[in-house]
Amino acid sequence: MSSPVQVPEYCPRPTCIYFDPSRARHTRWYCSFGTYSTSCRGTIRRFRCKQCGKTCSTQTFSVHYWTHSNEDLQLLLQKLCSGSGLRQHARCTAHSLRVVRNRLARLSRNCLFLLDAATAGHTLGEDLAMDGFESFTRSQYFPNNITISVGARSQYIYAAVHTLLRRKGSMTEHQREVRSMIDRHWRPAPKAVEHDVTALLADTAAMIARGCAREPRTLCSDYHHAYPPALRAVPETARALARGRLLHHRTSSRAARTRTNPLFPVNYTDREIRNCLGEHVRETLKHGREVNAQMQRMAIFMVAHNFLTPHRITDGVNLTRNHPSRADVAGIKPEAYRKELSRLFTHRNLRGHLKVPRECIERVWAHRYENPPAVNRHSGEVSPHRVALSPGEIPKHLIA
Repeated sequence: MSSPVQVPEYCPRPTCIYFDPSRARHTRWYCSFGTYSTSCRGTIRRFRCKQCGKTCSTQTFSVHYWTHSNEDLQLLLQKLCSGSGLRQHARCTAHSLRVVRNRLARLSRNCLFLLDAATAGHTLGEDLAMDGFESFTRSQYFPNNITISVGARSQYIYAAVHTLLRRKGSMTEHQREVRSMIDRHWRPAPKAVEHDVTALLADTAAMIARGCAREPRTLCSDYHHAYPPALRAVPETARALARGRLLHHRTSSRAARTRTNPLFPVNYTDREIRNCLGEHVRETLKHGREVNAQMQRMAIFMVAHNFLTPHRITDGVNLTRNHPSRADVAGIKPEAYRKELSRLFTHRNLRGHLKVPRECIERVWAHRYENPPAVNRHSGEVSPHRVALSPGEIPKHLIA
């Protein structure tokens, strides 16, 4: 399979003036620099930047850069968002599990880039609902809280952030002993949920402020103690609250989960996550084992949920017709995301080209989520087994 890229779009050297695609688009900044042959993709064209001398090829700009096999990323997204496990998909496509994980990471970065581009200059045109989706990472001794911000009318997921928690609830005596062993080596940071919700609100603050400037908006949540201080910690939301342009409506999480419940948008989205992602199904054997990879899969689900499925599906819906997506209902302009959506499964996007620096996106892209240590449940010592590389150990070319 030949590369979908025929000519370079920008210089891949970050210090070059033509690293900026908008500047490179209007000049012939490169010249041909020969070719090379591969057994997988045949002849590949090479190019050289006239400004800095950096060489590149068409593969540099392809999502399949530095690979020796072709994986159908569209099929991978469909399988992932229909509850399939990674090993199950690897067996069906005759690829190794390592290859599937690698392609998921590449696809997730394109999804993060699409999510960033879609709402970079968006003005919030609806109320919001915010709540935490509870699951676990690695084992039920490490529950997590994935806080999501969802459009009240569109059910568009604007942002998501992951927080690891300490196991709570009823436990047997043995389970309490295991938790005590883990506590000696790791405990979540104090006010971790509050800090992460603050980061989520800061990422969407500009969009909320523009929406509140047009007309008052309502943010619906439950009575979690972290939400009020997080709203006050972000200058834009604090000002909107003080001026009455943003209303914080709180509803009990025990209220009936019907369409009349103000938290219906997040309750509906929670159901979709559990239905589509196998790692969040109740009593699953496909649970996530690494925090960054778990949020990469969440980013892929967000793109499928927001852009690739109709806002509502009924028995009479013909999926071959052009039904509005959740992004359309949210009022996001198609020109903001159409290009990135068309390149989702073919092109490579770079972190340096993100339009708006956002903490929630940066954490996933740069693998900045820390994993708790693996503790031996018999000896109580930290296991030498590494669950994943720490953020500082990830090679730069893998997260560029």
